[in-house]
Amino acid sequence: MDSNLSRSISRSLSRSSWKMEEVFASGRYSRRTSQIDEDEEALKWAAIEKLPTYDRLRTSIMQTFTEGDQPQHGNRLQHKEVDVRKLDMNDRQQIIDQIFKVAEEDNEKYLRKFRNRIDKVGIRLPTVEVRFKNLTIEADSVVGSRALPTLPNVALTILESFLGACGISASKKTQITILKNASGIIKPSRMALLLGPPSSGKTTLLLALAGKLDSELRVRGEITYNGHKLNEFVPRKTSAYISQNDVHVGEMTVKETLDFSARCQGVGTRYDLLSELARREKEAGIFPEADLDLFMKATAVKGTESSLITDYTLKILGLDICKDTIVGDEMHRGVSGGQKKRVTTG
Repeated sequence: MDSNLSRSISRSLSRSSWKMEEVFASGRYSRRTSQIDEDEEALKWAAIEKLPTYDRLRTSIMQTFTEGDQPQHGNRLQHKEVDVRKLDMNDRQQIIDQIFKVAEEDNEKYLRKFRNRIDKVGIRLPTVEVRFKNLTIEADSVVGSRALPTLPNVALTILESFLGACGISASKKTQITILKNASGIIKPSRMALLLGPPSSGKTTLLLALAGKLDSELRVRGEITYNGHKLNEFVPRKTSAYISQNDVHVGEMTVKETLDFSARCQGVGTRYDLLSELARREKEAGIFPEADLDLFMKATAVKGTESSLITDYTLKILGLDICKDTIVGDEMHRGVSGGQKKRVTTG
């Protein structure tokens, strides 16, 4: 009995020692693998830094996971040098899934990483402060039954327009004050909430700030962007007004609509920012995070039919589940009203 007990104890001790050795071996392997991965990534970055500027801004490192040599070692991280102009649909989707697993949380993390990266090299993003002072907007409009959209009223309006072009004033319009002596400041990097009852001039104020007011309205007062008046620059390149009406091509899918919008807008200043950022990081000897650098370079590529910025917008707005569904209109059934509003926002 004593011999059986001693044999069982020796077996248990041997098994426990084998497990302990396996744990320590696995730990040593993971540390060694991590060091190899870091060295491999550093070599990749060093090779990219030696490229000409044009190629360097279009080449990045894509991280992928492959199965390890042994089951207990798990997946191994690999760094693949890629040309961001040649990313296919699967590559773009893989990038989005890696960076934005949970859209609400990971988007904030990405923005913080982006901010830390540009702050590290001393780049300051431009900000815009909008001021409006003593803003008064007036319009001439017909009132009462004359304002109803009937056929006689339409014919009379056409006749009055013709007489007005000939210098004969035959219309009887009432002057309406939409905004009166409105003043305010919209600070940069802040969100402003505009509240008011119906017909109080909210839309008119937003259109005035965006430089999209109707030319027939009379405007008095001053609107400035960083001290510059609206006639000194092009406001539509600095601000955007999202209409309450969802105007889309009903036969296009959600993804096609956003791709078309992205191609019309271009990459803006993203390429110039990336160029300056890469130059300063090279001078300082800083290697960026692979996923952040890949995303920034892929979204700054010009002339692509489908951009990563479209996949990013679809993910953030929760439209990735209906990206291949047509937007729809009165004659075609498409996405829901809430989804269509998010397409307008995107």
